[in-house]
Amino acid sequence: MYRMSEKPLIGADEIRERVAKLAHEIAAVYDYDVLLSALTGAYMFTADLSRELAKAQGAKAQQKEIAFIKASSYGLSTESSGNLQVYGLEKINLGEKKVLLVDDIADSGRTLLGLKNLLREMGAKEVRTCVLLNKQERREVDVAADFVGFEIANEFVVGYGLDYADHYRTLSEIWTLQETD
Repeated sequence: MYRMSEKPLIGADEIRERVAKLAHEIAAVYDYDVLLSALTGAYMFTADLSRELAKAQGAKAQQKEIAFIKASSYGLSTESSGNLQVYGLEKINLGEKKVLLVDDIADSGRTLLGLKNLLREMGAKEVRTCVLLNKQERREVDVAADFVGFEIANEFVVGYGLDYADHYRTLSEIWTLQETD
């Protein structure tokens, strides 16, 4: 059984401010063709980031494609299974395009690395990654996100799109989920 922490790990205002800054950081250095979001956990982050990118890029933003895939390795657990499941890539043409891959969290790194490799196999010219949350101490493979919203400790988090067994996604803050006795 699990319970949420007594207070948010990252508040809604802090998320909003960091996403706006992150969009400016990306716009300053990476002129991508396709923003590719790894659903489902990244849906709130992608919506907010894409709006902030549009502000930062101005008229150029209208030329950017936004696409979505479903990627998961958690199932109903708080631990990654290590088995990456991806749906929807077959409908997207990435040939010779520069891709900004957006995901909710990088912990073991297996999903991020697996997706980067798949996108390259599909002919993407370049792939850069952006994650809202980074758990560096959990890394099991050699991969680093190009753009990171927040560094966090090795705790299971929910809210702002992140879930546990499809619950807690709609919270506007990020909370830790703690096991109870």
